[in-house]
Amino acid sequence: MVEAAVSTSPPSITLSWESFSGTNGFTIYRRNTGSTSWGGIHASVAGSASSYTDNAVTTGVGYEYKVVRNASSGTGYGYIATGIQLPAIEERGIIVLLVANNISSSLATEIGQLELDLRADGWVVKRHDVSTSASVTSVRGIVVSEYNAAPSDVKAVYVLGHVPVPYSGNHAPDGHSEHVGAWPCDGYYGEVNGNWTDASVNNSNAQRPQNDNVPGDGKFDHSNFPSPVELQVGRVDLQDMPAFSAGEVQLLQNYLNKAHQYKRKQWVPQERGLVLDNLQWVGNPIAGCAYRNMGPLVGHSNVTDCYPYGSPFSSYVNGQSYMWTYSSGGGLQATDNGVLTFNGADNIATTQNYATTLSMGGVFNMSCGSYFGDWDNRNNFLRAPLGSGQALTSVWAGMPNWWFHHMGVGETIGHGVLLSMNNTTDYQPQNGGWQGSPYNRAHLGLMGDPTLRMHMVAPPAALQVTNNGGTAAFSWNASPDNVAGYYLYQFDQNTGEISRVVPAMITGTSHQSPTVPFVAGKEYMVRAVKLQTSKSGTYYNLSLGAIATAAGTPVPDCQGTPGGSALPGTACNDGNSNTGNDTWDANCNCVGQLVDCQGTPGGSALPGTACNDGNANTGNDTWDANCNCVGQLVDCQGTPGGS
Repeated sequence: MVEAAVSTSPPSITLSWESFSGTNGFTIYRRNTGSTSWGGIHASVAGSASSYTDNAVTTGVGYEYKVVRNASSGTGYGYIATGIQLPAIEERGIIVLLVANNISSSLATEIGQLELDLRADGWVVKRHDVSTSASVTSVRGIVVSEYNAAPSDVKAVYVLGHVPVPYSGNHAPDGHSEHVGAWPCDGYYGEVNGNWTDASVNNSNAQRPQNDNVPGDGKFDHSNFPSPVELQVGRVDLQDMPAFSAGEVQLLQNYLNKAHQYKRKQWVPQERGLVLDNLQWVGNPIAGCAYRNMGPLVGHSNVTDCYPYGSPFSSYVNGQSYMWTYSSGGGLQATDNGVLTFNGADNIATTQNYATTLSMGGVFNMSCGSYFGDWDNRNNFLRAPLGSGQALTSVWAGMPNWWFHHMGVGETIGHGVLLSMNNTTDYQPQNGGWQGSPYNRAHLGLMGDPTLRMHMVAPPAALQVTNNGGTAAFSWNASPDNVAGYYLYQFDQNTGEISRVVPAMITGTSHQSPTVPFVAGKEYMVRAVKLQTSKSGTYYNLSLGAIATAAGTPVPDCQGTPGGSALPGTACNDGNSNTGNDTWDANCNCVGQLVDCQGTPGGSALPGTACNDGNANTGNDTWDANCNCVGQLVDCQGTPGGS
């Protein structure tokens, strides 16, 4: 469990971890964020050490460290993304929002709020309502089409409702022979270039018919992705959860409302973690991903380890507050009206607990156990937390491991999903479970909103954009947080992308500039900027934005056109060939700059000023009234114009 503290004078990053007995030494690797190679050893420290300070760092540059523990008992790994005053992530890219058409009308208000929140967080939303009976290939076709239209901009897919579920593979990640077959595979919607086949796997021996996989049945052959996944993917799907008294629409409404409130910092979880590992008997370090992730995200001293345990996991989280949780136990099966379902884990909880007596206090949740990682079934235990308490995400973790450590410096949970789906050799160990090589990853899936971040900033409010003499005047209510200032943005009316109105941070709660004309109907946004200190370092963090449309009657421009573009400071033509750089002044006069004798508008080569006629026999050369460069003859004593 690695965490980091940073300093600015001089710049330094200090990594720290809990001490381990029996350690021979620690080997430390470092790379810049985004690099795909760890390179050579960056540093080595003694086995008795519990920290390392790196002084060869630069403020504003992101780094990633791998700390390897070397011991006779084995090798341990820790990872952290860190930096000092890392710049804010302002534009997140395009997100494809896939909405099941059976909920779009009933949840119109909440889905509209979701779209607004996504835009306010720097996303461009491309929404598509899809039939719950559509083929998975047609749904993927929507994503592929959006991606091909803007491959460098499309970054994520948000699946809302029971959008058709892709199935793929011939594997049993939980190790059960009766569970070998195709598992749900939402990564199919994030992988846009691979060749997905449905021809080679022929297995009809699974306990559940849904896991059978035979040629031509619409389920794919791949237990691993056929090529790297391009897009972050997450799903919020609470269909067929009858253990809850609320139906699908109400459960989704509750989820969307609590996610909205979280993003706008209307409730804040405690920054701590909880681990209860009831699978230690398998002899594999399945819970390792819990400790590795929680170190940089909440700090190693803020993780409660419930081993040896005497109470079930549910007793620790019921009505409590944790940023991160991990739980594992033997998976439970039940039959509901003849339907086999995976509804719990031993000494953890059941779906019925979440639905009735348990208010889930963990926000970001990892869990492991037999069966329930196969999540597309009635009252499924992996999806159940989303319907309870403060839970916003849930993943089946440990086989293989997940990698969320970049969330400590402002990345989304979807970023970690993408890293995990594509991890083959970069992060070690691949898994701590019993599935062996190859490390199958097609079953990995995020239950929850993929755009969620760990640290939220309270947004400003009540942005107003008014007309003040033809220029835009901005004002807003301050963020309740202790922020450094605000960034003011304008939306591109065609693409939906954002760009800053002014490059600098604004420290007050208003702004007006003669270079920003008032344009009625144009959208703007203001976001609070906070220097966030986390257990991974410091970074500039942005709130969701307050969005407003410039309101009012368009004023006539300097040519008398209402809402026209001929505004003070913009180009015009004064009709004088002797002037250039003509612009409208504050009184709507078209005024140009005199063109000098070298053809430069506003230049200094004017009649009467010095020039060079190129004749060595003349001097005191000046431009005359006709812009001829004329010099005086030098006399026999070398005096220009002398006698």
